[in-house]
Amino acid sequence: MQRNLRIFSFLLIVALVLACTPTLVPASVPAPTFDPNSINTAIVLTAGAAATQTALMMPPSLTPTVTMLPSKTPPPTESPTPTFIFILSTPTVPSSTPTLDTSDSGAQFACRVDSKTPPDDTVFARGADFDAHWLVTNIGKNAWDSNNADYRYNSGDKLHKAPIYDLNKSVSPGRQTDIVVDMKAPDSTGTYTTTWKITSGKNTFCSMKLTIIVK
Repeated sequence: MQRNLRIFSFLLIVALVLACTPTLVPASVPAPTFDPNSINTAIVLTAGAAATQTALMMPPSLTPTVTMLPSKTPPPTESPTPTFIFILSTPTVPSSTPTLDTSDSGAQFACRVDSKTPPDDTVFARGADFDAHWLVTNIGKNAWDSNNADYRYNSGDKLHKAPIYDLNKSVSPGRQTDIVVDMKAPDSTGTYTTTWKITSGKNTFCSMKLTIIVK
């Protein structure tokens, strides 16, 4: 009983002592020191983390791979083959419509010899057959009516097979026509000249000459 009383008294004294003792205040904690570079460090770390996340989200870039082909012997160089280009001229077909010549000689019946085939002094073999052509234009005032106009041998050497031919068509003033005579070279060598004219009624005009050489 006394022992318990002493323990109780001790605890009571301790409690009173503790109640009267001021509360111990912990030593003041020094204020943290501010580092001005900490903001830059935080920004760099944040940017690095963002870049890492962006790289993870983006698809991987494709890097071209160069594959080296095995070495091959180049093919032999072929010699160039020359190319020939042939240019063929297209013959010009004369117009079938005769041209109209408005020139006027002033005469009632007149002509102009525009061309002659063969040309003068053409060489023929003895006895050779050929045709004489004269392209003539009516430059008179009157037409050459095929019903009463013809062309015939007039003078010179007789190279013709027939001495007279009828016009195959009427020729109005200003129009052209082709005079054709079937001829044959003489059997003897030499120079020969023949003359033909057109006749319309009583009018004889349009002298057409041809000279050939027979060898």
